[in-house]
Amino acid sequence: MATQLNSWKKGLFLSLLTVVCWSTLPVSLKISLSATDAMTLTWFRFLTAGLVTFFFLLSKNKLKEFKSLSQSDWLWLGLAAMMLIGNYVLFLIGMDMTSPANAQVFIQLAPLLMTLGGVLIYKESFNRMQMLGVVAILIGLVLFFQDQIKQIIANDYTTGIWVMFAAALTWAIYALIQKKLATKLSSQSILFFIYCFASLVMFYWSDLGSLKSINSLQWWAIAYACLNTVIAYGAFAEALNHWNASRVGMILALTPVFTLLFINAFASVFPQLLAAESIQIIGYLGMLFIVSGSMLASLKK
Repeated sequence: MATQLNSWKKGLFLSLLTVVCWSTLPVSLKISLSATDAMTLTWFRFLTAGLVTFFFLLSKNKLKEFKSLSQSDWLWLGLAAMMLIGNYVLFLIGMDMTSPANAQVFIQLAPLLMTLGGVLIYKESFNRMQMLGVVAILIGLVLFFQDQIKQIIANDYTTGIWVMFAAALTWAIYALIQKKLATKLSSQSILFFIYCFASLVMFYWSDLGSLKSINSLQWWAIAYACLNTVIAYGAFAEALNHWNASRVGMILALTPVFTLLFINAFASVFPQLLAAESIQIIGYLGMLFIVSGSMLASLKK
């Protein structure tokens, strides 16, 4: 019982760490995209994450884990890598067509799709209190969407929203495969394969020449995006090892709330770099429902 409780606490902590990382990521990506294109930035993030993860696995003597994989396991790994590549690229393209805040709001379809997959595929159950939390999150997202929809229509973000939906779908598929492979490989080993695979694939479309004209601020933004990749996906993958995919998905629904708060805080300090997002009362009400719902959905019986 004590082991299960500690595992639940670790899953919650790691999920919250993932939320903090992903909510601060859009600002660095927006600044990074002013220096280079989505393909080059994605390749650089995967390459950096791959190198860091390699030395981590080497120090833990975990590279030998790959020897025990079957042919079907390798195919699942390849599919997971393709899905995460699609998510990274589509998210950057979609964000370039919208605003950082709207990108994070609409990408929240991803954890909801993962939650649905956890229930349907892995037969994860919810008690009544947790179901109430799910309903609260859905109500909160609807209110939040209602608040932001005027900006979306006014700025013609329609195409960007569809791109974000595709990014959410590819991420949900990746996450469910990650959960499946957790019985065969450690989370860091899975991510190492994905980083290496993605680095090789993305190199063909990357423009290394664009990196020569980057200023110091843009380099800091890119460096943070790379570091964020290692920490966020490492924490997310470990969270899936300690907790149900559906519970993790509910906590990740907090991301748009933290994103808007961080963007407005950042914009107040550096208005020349980023404009603050407009939030109405209905938007704040949506935030309240999302936060409350995530708390309820993460509770144990």
